Amino acid sequence: MTILETILPVFLMIALGKFLKAKNIITDNGISCIKSISTNVFLPVMAFDTLIHGSFSANSLILVGLEVFALFSAFTIGLFLKRFFDAKIKGYVPYAMATYEGGLFGWALVALLVGSKSSAMFSIVSMDIVSGVFCFTIMATGLKFLAGQKMSKKEVIISIVTNPLIIAVILGFIGAAFNLGDLIDSSKFAGLYTKTTNFFIQPLSPMILICIGSGLVFNWDVLKKGLKLAVFRYIIQIFICVVVILVIYFTIGLSQSLLIALLVYFFVPTSFLLSMYAKDKEAIEFTSGYLSLQILISLIIYSGISIYASQVL
Repeated sequence: MTILETILPVFLMIALGKFLKAKNIITDNGISCIKSISTNVFLPVMAFDTLIHGSFSANSLILVGLEVFALFSAFTIGLFLKRFFDAKIKGYVPYAMATYEGGLFGWALVALLVGSKSSAMFSIVSMDIVSGVFCFTIMATGLKFLAGQKMSKKEVIISIVTNPLIIAVILGFIGAAFNLGDLIDSSKFAGLYTKTTNFFIQPLSPMILICIGSGLVFNWDVLKKGLKLAVFRYIIQIFICVVVILVIYFTIGLSQSLLIALLVYFFVPTSFLLSMYAKDKEAIEFTSGYLSLQILISLIIYSGISIYASQVL
């Protein structure tokens, strides 16, 4: 694996997304459809396939516990940081500090470096499901409240139990418990299964990267609105990442693949849900600038990690 083979396609797909949006070849509705297909079809297939080829154990519980620590540490710090922001946007700060956009960003980048069926990828998917539940419950409810909407307990429960990604993860864990991946791989249907799942998984990374490129903002007046919080977030994420890596190193052991996967994951942007519920002009510009800055910073960090990965993997 060379550095250019990993980095260049990522930047080309993102640039293509920006170009297509600028030329109105792809519209906001088109991007929304691509995101919907990715999150409701392609990502669930990838999650299920990754999990049934993994091994859920006590080590997995440690990783899930560390994800809970990461989420609530960042969220709690965000509650403290609210006081440093304007009244119109301070309510978004705790949610902007916590969560990780694994599904529509991190998974694709991690898979490019360590493989979609690797044990490191299994670990990231196992951890990220906690972030997903946080997003669809605490974060979605809080953001709807900020936007003047309300979400009943029944609506929260329905949004969780009917979410295709969460269903796929649950089924994946059940499959892993019964060694479903090994059973399929050793059966006469192995080739059919692999080719079918590849049809779903292979388009995922380019589709997601095109969506990311289409949403990038390069207007400095907009970007600077999210600059202060972006700085806060990455300082906090460095601390959280170090703690998580140290705990893993001294408990379950830290392979090079898992180290690389963790470094990519902990520096991906906040969940893109953040921008979906922003309504007034101030909140929209703040979330757009904040997420765009994170995407740009994440890609710079990813480039550095890719260089390291090319030397050790």
